[in-house]
Amino acid sequence: MSLLVFLFIFSLCALLSTQAAARDRKPKLLYFDIPCQSASAGLRLFAQRSGLALIFPQALVSSIKTKELKGHFTVEAGLNLLLSKTGLKGTIYSGTTIIVSADEHSERPASAYEQRADIMKSKKLKGPLTASTVGIAASLLATQIAAQEVDKTENEAKKSLETIVVTGVRGSPRSVIESPTPIDVFSSEQLERQGQVGLFESLRYLVPSLNLPQRAGGGTATFIASAGLRGLNPDQTLVLVNGKRRHKTALINTSTGLFSGSAGVDLNMIPSSAIKRIEVLRDGASAQYGSDAIAGVVNIILKDVDEGGKISTSTGQNFDRGDGESKTLGANSGFSFGDTGFVNLSFDFQDRGISNRARVVPTPEDGGLQLFPLQEDGSYDPREYTVDRMLTKNFGNFPQTSRSFGINAGMDLDTIQPYLFATYASRDSELMFTYRTPTDSRNITELFPLGYRPLEEIREDDMEVVAGFKSVFGGFDWDFSASYGKDDTSWYNTEGLNASLGAASPTSFFLGEMNSDEAIVQFDATRPIALTSSDLQLSFGMQYRRESFEIVPGEELSYADGNNGLAPGAQGFPGFAPEAANDVSRRNINAYIDLGWDVTEKLYLAGAVRYENYNDSAGDEVLGKLNMRYELTDSLAFRASVSTGFRAPSIQQLGFRGSRGQFTDLDNDGVSETIVLRQTLPSTDAAAEALGAKPLTPEKSRNYSAGLTYNPTPNVSVTLDVYQIDVDDRIAMSTQYNRGDSRASAFGTTIGDEISALLDAAGFDASLGAVNYFTNAIDTRSRGVDLVATWTPDISTGSLTLSSAVNYNKVDVTHVDDNPDELSGLVLADGSQIVQFDRSRLGTYTDAVPDYKATFSSNYTLDGWLFSARATLFGPWTVIGSSTNLDHENNEKVIVDLEAGYRFENGVEVYAGGNNIFNTYPQERAMNSQASSFYDTYSPYGFTGGSWYLRASYAW
Repeated sequence: MSLLVFLFIFSLCALLSTQAAARDRKPKLLYFDIPCQSASAGLRLFAQRSGLALIFPQALVSSIKTKELKGHFTVEAGLNLLLSKTGLKGTIYSGTTIIVSADEHSERPASAYEQRADIMKSKKLKGPLTASTVGIAASLLATQIAAQEVDKTENEAKKSLETIVVTGVRGSPRSVIESPTPIDVFSSEQLERQGQVGLFESLRYLVPSLNLPQRAGGGTATFIASAGLRGLNPDQTLVLVNGKRRHKTALINTSTGLFSGSAGVDLNMIPSSAIKRIEVLRDGASAQYGSDAIAGVVNIILKDVDEGGKISTSTGQNFDRGDGESKTLGANSGFSFGDTGFVNLSFDFQDRGISNRARVVPTPEDGGLQLFPLQEDGSYDPREYTVDRMLTKNFGNFPQTSRSFGINAGMDLDTIQPYLFATYASRDSELMFTYRTPTDSRNITELFPLGYRPLEEIREDDMEVVAGFKSVFGGFDWDFSASYGKDDTSWYNTEGLNASLGAASPTSFFLGEMNSDEAIVQFDATRPIALTSSDLQLSFGMQYRRESFEIVPGEELSYADGNNGLAPGAQGFPGFAPEAANDVSRRNINAYIDLGWDVTEKLYLAGAVRYENYNDSAGDEVLGKLNMRYELTDSLAFRASVSTGFRAPSIQQLGFRGSRGQFTDLDNDGVSETIVLRQTLPSTDAAAEALGAKPLTPEKSRNYSAGLTYNPTPNVSVTLDVYQIDVDDRIAMSTQYNRGDSRASAFGTTIGDEISALLDAAGFDASLGAVNYFTNAIDTRSRGVDLVATWTPDISTGSLTLSSAVNYNKVDVTHVDDNPDELSGLVLADGSQIVQFDRSRLGTYTDAVPDYKATFSSNYTLDGWLFSARATLFGPWTVIGSSTNLDHENNEKVIVDLEAGYRFENGVEVYAGGNNIFNTYPQERAMNSQASSFYDTYSPYGFTGGSWYLRASYAW
């Protein structure tokens, strides 16, 4: 119903917008307050206020002052007035960029620079130069040079209109090639043409150092969109929307696989149709933007147009088995109100069906698994031959349906510019657990005579709203805002039972809730300051942030123990018990100063200092960053940065406590096939403390990077950056500690009775088979290289763009803390020493992600036709086992994607494409008893093979 209502309102607004666009509209007025100052400073302030990029030759504006500009003007009128009688003119190109050049009709006499420098460079001026001809000659030459600059800039802009960024430096926007730190920019069209369902999935093939496994682990990790930059966790990358911090998901990754213990931002809760572009800063930026920005920053810029719109839809499915069906619908439109206001609305619908790569389990006669007891005469039960022997149906992607809305609005009043943007999303995710056979002790045959698969459903509501205003006063651009974001999740078991309750058990349960929210108030100020022979950008600001996280218990029968000797709690994921209930909160206050100095036309220096203060164990910290860019030649530049980073333990890591079934390799044969009930505990829990846990402290990092940018022509752009990120006290989940009680014979790698004794003494329920907790016990180092190149050759017909993005990244664990005293001397059943991080856990940091990834893309357009091809090389990766003979290596693979489409003149576009067209899979490994798990689920390109899709859209 909500979908139909939205589409009706959206269609009505689109119709009204189309009618309004047909009428004459008054030009938009902006309020400017720019004092008389140097031309470079005045122009930068004008660019900030108008939201445009700025390009000008520094030498051309040297020693020139602009006029005062105060009042309401259109951008064009304000620019002309600002530069009147200065000998300069401004041209606005494509509505995105201000290009400043010499005005050949200027009444201003030639500057000293023009008289001595430009004339000496001239090859065309001949004969003696008199005093009366110097000014004319210089003016003509300056005009010629400026015209060449304009031509070059316009050609560059035509090649790529999305290279202007606002991330990484404050003040006026810069181009990607002029950024002092490595930045990737992706337009909405680039994201759409990836043919992926979900924003994270699109970025997988665009950002060279981004790793997005199909599954980071089990449990909620199967449907959280988790991706890490430069070998780090998702929560070590800061996500911004329109430059404002985005709240995190409540669904912490509690698996023991990749990204374990992290709770990042789920980008798939933001409607893709609302996105104008995405800027990815691949550099440590905690001092600039705050805690979490250890690996970098993702800044999502929302669409802000006040007219037109687009509706798009797609469908597709996997090549194999015809499963994994996907359906999407996206709509976006902009509207104007008043003389200066705009509102931009968006809606996305996504539906992804289940996929499964498990195989049919043979009958007992063929050496397969026996599901039913033998009959009295010793023969097999006839049901062995009639039951569905595709026992596992969840070895692939789980089904997910989401609906998301977005709004971005603003207007320009007399002296302030209020703005508002917000998103809301609802998502239903299903998690199917392993099949419980009829004879399984976790099954009650009276309820499920043929066995069952516990089915968990998480219903998620996610919203964020940001409101604020901008103003210009005293030469400063001021920005004051308040935001609130939250993620509420309700958990249900819609098919299952509590074995300890016997035949009286319900077959569905309410398991509880996990909710989180963030409230932020902040202000920022920035202005250019004209120095004697250079310009300085001064920025400062403060932020107050409150975070909270809660766990709401489930219904009693979802966690109850019926004391019949069978497993208590709902199968799959027992409900949150009262002792797991939690409601934690904290506050953070931070402030920063950021300086950017254009020392000369060639040299740029910048620095930032930030103070962070938390009212919990995270305490306070001072962070710093220095970076620079120096133009070695007109086309070659060197850039470098050094910074310190900081990430406080997330509020989810401080407050989560829950149980879940964990696949465990109990017989040490390399196949995880038995479910053990594992309890994940906060470090302050009494049971965790009994095993040596200590209160969490912040992660601290040191980030070093250096690189070159090469831009010999407007057609060619190359960036090369090397980096090193050292993270101390990295927060992760410890080794899984298994009990050694009377069930020890069933656990091939369990610890002796000492673990049971420690847990029993702490009052830990002996019915639980395993424990782990959050800890700061490891240090890591990421070293790597990013190479990004783009070439747009001049061809006689059509337009061709070739690009490549290559990343090499190696992660090492440089330190592991000694065992706490509580675990000192404890050994496993095989006699080996117990450690806080066992071999397989450490391997998820060092070996489970490819060391290198390279993407090569080509896009060709001819008339209305569009063709694209992409090949991505994923390097080898290894899933580390408890011993070397259990390691599983995966060779490097190349994934090829193709797309073709046609763009009609009436705004209609149609496309057909294929992802992984050669149907590539990872290496197979040994299957478990249910004929699954023979692909490593950490695969960076998935393990469900190739897929096709069709997409159509209409723009007006």
